Amino acid sequence: MGEEERCFLRQAAAITTLVNFYMGHKPHDDIDILSDEEDDEEVLCLTEDKYKRPSFEKMIALIALLVENARGDDHHLHLTDQDMSSIVGGKNFPFLFGQIRDGINIRATCNLIFSLCRWNERLAQAIIQMLFSGIMKLSSEYTQPFFKLMAMLVEFVGGPPGLPPFTQCILEKFWDVAEYAPQQCLEWLSVQVPRNNIVHAWLLQGIEGWVEHYLLAHGNGRVRNAAACLLVSLVPSSHFRQAYRSAKSLLSPHKETSLSKDAWTVLRKIYALLLQLLSKAKLYVDISTSGTTQLMAYFALLTYCVVSKQEKLMFHSHFNDLWQLFQPKLSEPSIATNHNKQALLVFWYQVCTDCPENVQLITDNTSVAKNIAFNYILADHDDQEVILYNRCMLPAYYGLLRMCCQHSVAFTRQLAQHQNIQWAFKNITPHLSHYAAAADELFRMMTLMCITYPDSTEEELKSVNQFKRVTLQLYLDNLDSRSGWQTLITVFKILIETNEDRLFVVYHQGLHMISEAFYMLHVMFHEATACHVTQDIVDLLSVLCPILKLTRNHSEKTDPDMKAFLRSNWKDRMDLVRKLLTLLNSYTPSDVRLCVFDVLKEMVLLFQSETLQTIVPLLIRAHMDFQENSFSVSTGPYFPRRGHKPFTSKSNIHPPRPQFQMLLHSNQVEAIRGMDEAYDSALTDFFTPYHRLVDLMCRVAINQENLNKQIIGLSAMVAYEGVPLHSPYFAKLWYEIYQSENVDKKCIGILCQSSHFIDYVDAVLLDERQSLNNPCIYQFFCNYFPKVHQQILSDQGRTVFDSLLASLESERLSLESVQTQRDLQHMAQYLNGDLRALRLIFSVQAPKFINKLLKETLEHVYDMCKEYQNECAKLRKEEQSDKKEGHTDQDMENRPETVETPAKKRKIHTEHSKPYPDGEGKENADKLDSQEGKGKLTATVATEDNTAQSRTASGDHNKQRTSQEEQSRQSTVPKCTSEQPRSSGDETKKHTQAALKKKATSRGNPVVDSVVKNIECIFTIFEKEQESDTGSDTDKE
Repeated sequence: MGEEERCFLRQAAAITTLVNFYMGHKPHDDIDILSDEEDDEEVLCLTEDKYKRPSFEKMIALIALLVENARGDDHHLHLTDQDMSSIVGGKNFPFLFGQIRDGINIRATCNLIFSLCRWNERLAQAIIQMLFSGIMKLSSEYTQPFFKLMAMLVEFVGGPPGLPPFTQCILEKFWDVAEYAPQQCLEWLSVQVPRNNIVHAWLLQGIEGWVEHYLLAHGNGRVRNAAACLLVSLVPSSHFRQAYRSAKSLLSPHKETSLSKDAWTVLRKIYALLLQLLSKAKLYVDISTSGTTQLMAYFALLTYCVVSKQEKLMFHSHFNDLWQLFQPKLSEPSIATNHNKQALLVFWYQVCTDCPENVQLITDNTSVAKNIAFNYILADHDDQEVILYNRCMLPAYYGLLRMCCQHSVAFTRQLAQHQNIQWAFKNITPHLSHYAAAADELFRMMTLMCITYPDSTEEELKSVNQFKRVTLQLYLDNLDSRSGWQTLITVFKILIETNEDRLFVVYHQGLHMISEAFYMLHVMFHEATACHVTQDIVDLLSVLCPILKLTRNHSEKTDPDMKAFLRSNWKDRMDLVRKLLTLLNSYTPSDVRLCVFDVLKEMVLLFQSETLQTIVPLLIRAHMDFQENSFSVSTGPYFPRRGHKPFTSKSNIHPPRPQFQMLLHSNQVEAIRGMDEAYDSALTDFFTPYHRLVDLMCRVAINQENLNKQIIGLSAMVAYEGVPLHSPYFAKLWYEIYQSENVDKKCIGILCQSSHFIDYVDAVLLDERQSLNNPCIYQFFCNYFPKVHQQILSDQGRTVFDSLLASLESERLSLESVQTQRDLQHMAQYLNGDLRALRLIFSVQAPKFINKLLKETLEHVYDMCKEYQNECAKLRKEEQSDKKEGHTDQDMENRPETVETPAKKRKIHTEHSKPYPDGEGKENADKLDSQEGKGKLTATVATEDNTAQSRTASGDHNKQRTSQEEQSRQSTVPKCTSEQPRSSGDETKKHTQAALKKKATSRGNPVVDSVVKNIECIFTIFEKEQESDTGSDTDKE
């Protein structure tokens, strides 16, 4: 719009026309604004806006433009009296009031006011007074445009020349307006403080005059919250302000952050003022006049201002004011939900956290230390409001007491005897779903109350023991272990420390409570979404196991009647055993399985006959079903697999039903023993605890003279499934039975008639001859193989012999290609196992003729091994001579031809001088590393642990088999009667001997030595057979 058009509109009285047009569309009562002289209490109720038009926004902008364009060089507005009167005429400026109230283009209205008030401060004050009147007279829903316009007016600080100081004009009487609309006024100030330095300085300068009134005394909670927000806004830090707005609860204190120097100054000024108001806060805690929420905003702001250690130390001088506020006005009244007390305790807790100086104020004050435990708490677990209140208040209160206990032993002893603490243990800790944080603080206090120190007096020790007894009795008498299993586990872990504590639990029905808690965990564990109870099961069983162990020892040495007491008071003990068995599967994490085995072991030793009668039939049925179902049992995520990472305990995979599954078939084994060390270790770790448990059960049955057919059959079935593992437990047990004079030898006959035992012997000789490197297993075969050889060698031994011949030829070829000491050790173990199997066969069935291929193979292997032994002996002599000549170890390391030094290995005893055991198996081919001799077998933990030490050296030193070795072992099986020529000539033999020489060490190789001795024994058999044949021919002649 050009200048001519604007002049034309002004001359045509367009402003008056537009104002009259707007005012004519408004009802008369809409613009009848009360004057200042009229009743201040009357508030206008305006009619609904039906007359507003979007075109009015353009109209206001046009009026503002025409007014500003009418200003001359003399700074005056050259408007007609009619135009001027239409805009600012009338009482309280009806035109301006109406369009502000209607919210029509507030920005254009602000520009219009700027144009009208330049070089006219008196008019500016009058317009501000009109705005204040509108805010005071209108209801809160219509005042928003007025606050918006005021915000625009104070934005232009230092604007165009002649502009009145709107900010100062507004602030002069702002608190008068705040009496009518306090919430809106405080919120408006909160917005302006970060933007306007004048407003910020004005509020900070007069902070003492308004904080108490609006933050503490005002009866409207929203006003108190707005005052708190305004105080936070005064701190010049955007992060500090934003964090307060986003705080979700009183228990979310502000974390320490970096503030500027000015921000620290303002913050501490505000915080100091708030601390000073503690002495006046007691005026606002009367329930009858102020209610229960009057001080919530105040203490919430105090808590938020505790940012660093310095703020916590500033509280020191105001401690008594806080205590007088808490006791007795807040702590004693029987009010279910006193939010003032809640907010105070949260602040007290926060100001004491990591500040021992403030904690010491409590413990050093006799009155405070004595009375702080008196605090009314209502534990209504059905009232949701009470639950939510306690969920916030109790953690702060009990956390405060816990910090005092950590600081002072005397306070701890005093608090431990207080009745309210026992009340809290009884009524709060069982309800972890409601009060998890509070219960955690109580458990931490309980732990502190059970601590003894080296300098504790006799009286203090008695006090601790008394506290533990009273608290244990409290839970044993009142806790429902099915619903409160979490509490039971935590309490037992804290309170049960000594044998006396464990016996106290046993004699007060504690085992029954543990069983019930386990039943609930057992159900939850097998639910699809309940894997989080895994650690709880481990914790519960870890508590139960030492109790059972102590009970067993106590019943054996001190109280023989204890078992009778348990049988009458712990009637569901065998149900516990049955449920424990169903956790032994590949769907259960290893830490749970190990704890189950520990508990089952103690149950077997404590309730021997009863436990065997319960467990053995269940295990036999499981093994029989496994074999009858063609081994179709599905395995879970924890079953050992090659190359698979172990599952975490949070896996949500569960079996279709609780079941026992410690079962293994050779088809499930993914690699033969020695090929993959990690896989071998995983299989051993998975199945060994079960084999040890079965071994223990057999020993218990022997001691009770109850080694019946069922137990023997179970032992054989487990041994058969353990063949791929090279498990030594079965062999060691039955060798000891064979040697013992106190065991009825009828059990040996029952074992030899067992089909599972025959399968075991057959599987070892056909598939796992390497296990014969274990001295326990080989010794067992020397004694028992002669008793069952007719069933094994039913086809004249052709099957086993053919397998042995093919294996020896394959191993000979592999021996020729050894590259490292590991390969040599590996192949020597295979050779030694095959040779021992061959000796076992020859011990019961002399060869009718000497197979030429077998003899040539053995001769070839023998020559290579002897050459290796000679080289090792040569190296030993050189070392001895070097030491005599004074060579140092460094000189030895710098020798031109270095050889690989193998790791230290377990010593393997050499074979007996005789080539093979006699028919009765009384002379042994190997001596065991540690032989207990003849005597009664004992089912003790020590016996079981010693059994675990008899693992095969082969299992310790086997290495991964190369692909070339695997292919050679799968070569075709030659016939026994074949006369095939040797494929390798003298040149190959020399090359192999040279290769083995390079692998020689001064320490030698015990397995190679065993191979040489075994071959010599077999050669002796061949010589005797030839002499026998020659003698027979002579007799015939």
